[in-house]
Amino acid sequence: MLKLIHADLYRIFHRFYFYTMMAALSGLCILLVTVMKSNGFGTVSVAWKFFLSILIYPVFLLPMLTGIVAGEENRNHTLKNTVSFGVSRPVLYLSKTFSTILLGVVLMAVVLGVYCGFSFLTMTRDSAFSGGFIQDFAARVASVCLVYMAAIAISIFFTAIFRRNSLSIFLFYGVFFFTDSLFKLLHQTDLNIFLLKTQIFRIESVPVVQLFQPVLISLGTLAVFTVLGVAWFRRSDIS
Repeated sequence: MLKLIHADLYRIFHRFYFYTMMAALSGLCILLVTVMKSNGFGTVSVAWKFFLSILIYPVFLLPMLTGIVAGEENRNHTLKNTVSFGVSRPVLYLSKTFSTILLGVVLMAVVLGVYCGFSFLTMTRDSAFSGGFIQDFAARVASVCLVYMAAIAISIFFTAIFRRNSLSIFLFYGVFFFTDSLFKLLHQTDLNIFLLKTQIFRIESVPVVQLFQPVLISLGTLAVFTVLGVAWFRRSDIS
């Protein structure tokens, strides 16, 4: 599996589009901090709190990461060649999942580093910006990263079922963003607590000691969709 992950990352890190995405997001972070400072929101604590308020938006990029890892092989029909060399299907599926997660971790680290670093260097460090504040911020970011990993597992699952990238993206967005509306129509709003979308908003608002719930739900979702994906991929036709 490690060789497959290494091969995926080697291929991706030698593609221009990944660095284009990274540069665009980093530039957006710099622009955002600059606009905040020019409009009077010039403290580091305010900038970092604002970052926690927009944690839902990176979800839109997750299917793009899935497409970078698996889309090229689906288009070129090279997965069958990998299986023919003796790689088991569960190992192949898990390697794609872990490769996508690692790619997301790298992208998140760079973008978060640019945002926090640039705001730290250019904005005023007020009294609210303390060691406790930094620990609180780090705990929330770590928790939301687990939510993103679980969302990646959902995206990979739909990619495995529907080889057409556009259809899998459409279904991912529908499941992630509109399942709560479906529960509302069915008068089952109590089930919203199990949705990743709900947990992202909870990560921003609840005390740090209550972050165990988003963590547990994210790990459970990650495990369920990974198992379902492996089971589907073992029985599906690979062209």
